[in-house]
Amino acid sequence: MDFRVRASTKEDCRDISRMIMELAVYENMPDQVKISHEELERDGFCQNPFFECLVAEVPEEHKSKDGKGIGKSLLSKVAAVGKEKQCARLNLSVLDWNTPSRDFYAAKGAQDLTDSEGWHFIRFDGKNLDSLANEAPKD
Repeated sequence: MDFRVRASTKEDCRDISRMIMELAVYENMPDQVKISHEELERDGFCQNPFFECLVAEVPEEHKSKDGKGIGKSLLSKVAAVGKEKQCARLNLSVLDWNTPSRDFYAAKGAQDLTDSEGWHFIRFDGKNLDSLANEAPKD
């Protein structure tokens, strides 16, 4: 293995932000990215972090090679961390056209619940999130 999976640090946030944008571009949704590296630093490395993140350290000479198992290793590490924290499941969101990712997850044993259980991924954002929050009871 020419890489190492580790917990992220505050110093990784610029690269994490860049990778979020690269994924959004791949998914044809760059306008959906609303978080900066400063917000990642604030939200992920505070006293009560909103998220945890893993990164793969890859030597520069190996960065251009595909198929080294980095994605599988990251996914497996996320599962291991979840098991350590006594999580019962790992949920992922995958766009319907992203067949390579859907096939990869299926090959690892993931179930696509869209048809079998009828689950839908629901989102509130922008004005709708504001409106919902404004309906909250006052303390």
